[in-house]
Amino acid sequence: MRNIGSPKWGLGAGYLVLLTLIYLFIYSLFVKQHEQEVTQIYFADRVTEAHRILIDKYNRMNAGRIQVIPIDFPNRDFSTNERKEILARSLRGEGDGIDLVAVDVIWVQRFAKWCEPLGRYFSDQEMQKIIPDALYSCYADGQLVALPLDLVQGVMYYREDLLRKIKGGDRVIRALQSNITWPDFIALKGKLQWKGPLYVFTAADYEGLICVYIENLLGLRQDYFSTYGFNFDTQEAREALQLLVDLVQKHRVAPEVVTRFTEVPSYDYFVKNNGLFIRGWTSYDRDFKEAPYGPENESHLRKVPLPYSPRGRPTSIFGGWNLMVSKFSKKKEAVIDFMKFLLRDESQEVFYTNGGHYPVISSFYNDSASVRRHPEIGSIKALMLTGVHRPVQQDYTNYSKIMSHYFVQAIKNKISVSDALIGATAAIQSAQQSVVTR
Repeated sequence: MRNIGSPKWGLGAGYLVLLTLIYLFIYSLFVKQHEQEVTQIYFADRVTEAHRILIDKYNRMNAGRIQVIPIDFPNRDFSTNERKEILARSLRGEGDGIDLVAVDVIWVQRFAKWCEPLGRYFSDQEMQKIIPDALYSCYADGQLVALPLDLVQGVMYYREDLLRKIKGGDRVIRALQSNITWPDFIALKGKLQWKGPLYVFTAADYEGLICVYIENLLGLRQDYFSTYGFNFDTQEAREALQLLVDLVQKHRVAPEVVTRFTEVPSYDYFVKNNGLFIRGWTSYDRDFKEAPYGPENESHLRKVPLPYSPRGRPTSIFGGWNLMVSKFSKKKEAVIDFMKFLLRDESQEVFYTNGGHYPVISSFYNDSASVRRHPEIGSIKALMLTGVHRPVQQDYTNYSKIMSHYFVQAIKNKISVSDALIGATAAIQSAQQSVVTR
């Protein structure tokens, strides 16, 4: 047996301790350096349950290499207009505080000057997996500047529990499911004799009102903007706005308070006041899960296509969010890696199952296993056939502000429909002329 008290043993033990200390010192330097090399990506979006699931998964997969840090814009705290202005100011400052930003599909043209062209990062094979309707808004001046994250569509919800209690309610539900015209829908006010709000829609001075208006306008003439541009002194433009005015002022189908409503207040009012119908987005039944306004009432919401003009065709505006990379980011490779993760089949399905947003990849709609998991895909595909897009135009958001300013005045009955349309057209033409002469 070795004598642990001998000088030789003490020398060996000291040498072993020295080696251990050197190893620990080198290891600590390596760990510190490794920690410093973690790339932190700042991602600005409304952080839903789906976002949290996917960000946590990505961070686990890339532990010690990449970390995604979300910057949250909750629905209840920020309107889409407020969110747009905050993000624009941040990117305009050319700082690196945001690396990846989710933008409304109509903001892409405005944000393109601050964001990285993406064509060289994505192969033709990767692009072919994305559905065309999702890519529609992702280009500026012929360049790919955004990638879609998700899609939504305009839709009408009804309270099934309330409607089934009304005599003839079952027949009404069947009519709604197979598309109903606006005259037939308006006639429900007299037939149902509902004491609460019959129909709620977003009619405040903001983009949500323009979504509702363009939905009606393109239902009457799908090529309206390619034919007339932003000239609203036309019969179709008058008919589209007159409908919204009449819903409030003539038929009293919708209360005048809708002229103060953006998405969140309209939904809150509808749920708490036992409204029968509301115009919303296909994600509404998931959008408010974290801030429920009436969980029992919300559990009875059902979706149907929006009413349409008998002179036109059923239409439904596409909405949704696209991803754009700040050109000032110093972490572009890591950002692109995260974007590709969000576009994976399994990630897109999480956005659908946990967030209610349409996936932007074709496999979700065509894969037999996906269809078995989600038998409602057939009805989604049918609704998507009615989908229409707002015009892709660099100054669209400015024109939209002008339109909503005039149109809400008409809905409040403060100016005539003709005056609203002529005023909006003149203001937009003036804005266009100032750009030309600048």
